[in-house]
Amino acid sequence: MNALLVGLTITAENPIFRTQEVYRKSVAIIDVRRGLRHPRDTMTIDCSEIGGKVVLHVVGRMDAENAVQFERQCDSCISEGTTSLIVDLGDLSYVSSMGLRSFVGIAQKLKNKGGELRICCLTGLVRQVFEITRLNHVFPMYESVESASLGG
Repeated sequence: MNALLVGLTITAENPIFRTQEVYRKSVAIIDVRRGLRHPRDTMTIDCSEIGGKVVLHVVGRMDAENAVQFERQCDSCISEGTTSLIVDLGDLSYVSSMGLRSFVGIAQKLKNKGGELRICCLTGLVRQVFEITRLNHVFPMYESVESASLGG
């Protein structure tokens, strides 16, 4: 029941809450469980290979708490000999300044090894963050994984 409540939009107008008392109790239940992260606040990284190139598909939200997860995955790929990474951000809904720092750090490591970080499928808020910070001029940006793997 608690997991279900976390997923609901809690408003007084929501028909599931017929009385103000139920509304208050529901909010209290969520407040008590605030310490648990909701799945939409997490990030997952799927690693695959397309045409001999490593592709990291990042899903969710990249913030200060989980940007290290992205760095570790990239470092693992680099230690296995990868010199160029393609990062698919099509399903990334949020990126914080720590996330941006991770992209810059990984790009520098790859550049030092003669490779590069290729970013593709930017959308919505994440695209805006890259444009506002002008990082879209620092990294090669691509519309699709396929164009990133071809380099053009």
